Amino acid sequence: MKKQIFFICCLLFFCFKINSQNKALNSFETFPQEKIYANVNSNLFLTGEHILYKIYCLNDKKNNLSSLSKIGYVEVIDSNNNSLFKQKIALEKGQGFGDIFLNSTIKTGTYKFVAYTQWMLNSQTFFEKTIYIVNPFSDKLKVSDSISKNNFTLTTLSNSNLLKPLTNKKTYAKREEVIVSLTNNKNINVSVSARKIDDFTIPNKNSTLLFLKDFKSSKTKSKNLYLPELRGELYQGKISSATNKNVHNKKIGISYIGENKITKISTTSQSGEFYFNINKNASAKNVLLEVLDKNTKDYKIELQNNNNLEKTFTNFPELFETEKLRNYIKQKSKYLQIENAYNTVKQNTLRPAKENSYVFSENKNNVLYNLDDFTRFKTVKEVTVEILQDVWLTEKNNEYSFHLRDVNLVANNNLETLLIVDGFIVKNHTDFVFFDALKIKNILLVKEKYVFGTNIYQGIIKIETINNSYKPVMNSRNSFTLLKPEKHKDYFHPNYKKNINSRVPDYRTQLYWNPNLKNSSNEFSFYTSDVPGKYQIIIEGFTNSGEAIYEELFFEVK
Repeated sequence: MKKQIFFICCLLFFCFKINSQNKALNSFETFPQEKIYANVNSNLFLTGEHILYKIYCLNDKKNNLSSLSKIGYVEVIDSNNNSLFKQKIALEKGQGFGDIFLNSTIKTGTYKFVAYTQWMLNSQTFFEKTIYIVNPFSDKLKVSDSISKNNFTLTTLSNSNLLKPLTNKKTYAKREEVIVSLTNNKNINVSVSARKIDDFTIPNKNSTLLFLKDFKSSKTKSKNLYLPELRGELYQGKISSATNKNVHNKKIGISYIGENKITKISTTSQSGEFYFNINKNASAKNVLLEVLDKNTKDYKIELQNNNNLEKTFTNFPELFETEKLRNYIKQKSKYLQIENAYNTVKQNTLRPAKENSYVFSENKNNVLYNLDDFTRFKTVKEVTVEILQDVWLTEKNNEYSFHLRDVNLVANNNLETLLIVDGFIVKNHTDFVFFDALKIKNILLVKEKYVFGTNIYQGIIKIETINNSYKPVMNSRNSFTLLKPEKHKDYFHPNYKKNINSRVPDYRTQLYWNPNLKNSSNEFSFYTSDVPGKYQIIIEGFTNSGEAIYEELFFEVK
């Protein structure tokens, strides 16, 4: 923790004290760097499938899991260097996972699966993997009867021999349990994939072993400056004024729209730029940004997206249709259509999001009023006068303001009282004075001076309405949609222990996917499907000390 605080302080020093951006970028080279490895469940996909992935963020030198970045990114890039998909991944101790559904609008072609952190963009360092996507219903592949046209070379991926996994059998019946035992399973961070291999299977060229052996840091220096996301999601914005108003030292209120609310205040720099960090557990995608100034309409707010990739990706080898590939696509398409038809009974389970509390915590000086415990009044003015102690309203030129005495019954008229309604910061208190008081559920008074952002407030009045009834003024000028981290899932695996004769068809070719195998597990298990053939189990990841783990097992289903 001390190292991280020191790192932040040094980083801020370089950001604000060094005049030249190039000098700042050179200075960043002295700080810890990162690299990412991604375990992707295949390199050939059909539309209707999911790309399943697990990413590991590592220290560039020691190879141990990095605790620096809390957010990772993955993208699927086409041969024209357009981003087809972009996802944000919350990192826990350097690890994160997700999936991408390939819908029927995707064209057949060669793509790059790319992973990185925002901090890695300073050197334009990426993990990249070539993947092939086939849309069986359009965009046919070029036909070739020559196997050599698909010029894939097999790279030897030897086992690391750390876990020494063993299956309980080599051959299984349909819907039979496969049990895999492990040894030396302490202090590991691995994912497990069990998938069918066919006559046409593109050789895998990626493994943790080869990654650590062949990795080379990029020597490219970015045109821009990227800060690491040390505490969660980092967003950057900027305000401007058409009337030449001062944009320095302005307070920006950030309020999430949705059930899982969070409220923050940021302060602009000399040029009007501002940043805000959001806890990665905040799930709402829409945010309201407001300049906390009486002349709000004089300012324009922009939320900037500065982490577009500068690198041009090359080497998109073409995939040709051979007889083996044609048969593979035909059979796999049939399996996918059946599986997707029964998707409603085979759904993955979303893990519940952790709730975010407001920035202030409960303490003995807080006073909560549940309005159902009192005589109900129709107006906010009446509620203020008749129910709320040490709170009063003033009016000047038809503009209203709330005031609050602290726990010592002292009021400082030079300080504002912060009003928050349903998670939204209400700068102009007049906007709330005429709200229907019968819709107010409760009112919390924080009766002490409160530092919020860089402002000091004479306490906080936090109001919660019934069914989130308060609707702030929202338009295209102040409401924005954010790219949020993917929600974590528990992936569906059938259990035939009790009902092996289930009448639901099972044509899974991806039998098992577990992105986070517990390192206390001596074994794991899954069930085969109704699809016979050869299958491969890959257990892949890293130890806590940075050793690469790569284990392969094979079995057959008859």
